[in-house]
Amino acid sequence: MKIKLQSGKKVLVEAFHLTATYGGLLVGSPTIQSNEILINHLSYPTGWGERPYILKKSDMYSDEKNVLKPIVYSVWLSSSETIDDNKNQFDGCALIVMWFGDDEPNKTMHDIILDGVKNLDWDKFAENYQF
Repeated sequence: MKIKLQSGKKVLVEAFHLTATYGGLLVGSPTIQSNEILINHLSYPTGWGERPYILKKSDMYSDEKNVLKPIVYSVWLSSSETIDDNKNQFDGCALIVMWFGDDEPNKTMHDIILDGVKNLDWDKFAENYQF
């Protein structure tokens, strides 16, 4: 699936993943400290390989005190257009974007991704790669 970022940049969605934010929390309630540990240990699926990634930290918390939004979304985006590649030495560029969001059963995957990557500065965070 291809999407168009707000900047006008067209990118390919290589993969999409979601998981429960507190899926491994067995007992107790979230605290500032437990949330910091969770955030510091977040990762995208290992099968995606080593890629540049960012975690969007704006709007992470729900309305409840010290409770992160219930879902962690991850999307792997790529483009065959490289960033500032004057020598054509790269094959493309990629970026994985992660964010906390609400459970959205009535939204399409396309809309969830568009909402998650809105205001994304592709040229700042994406990195070129070689095959």
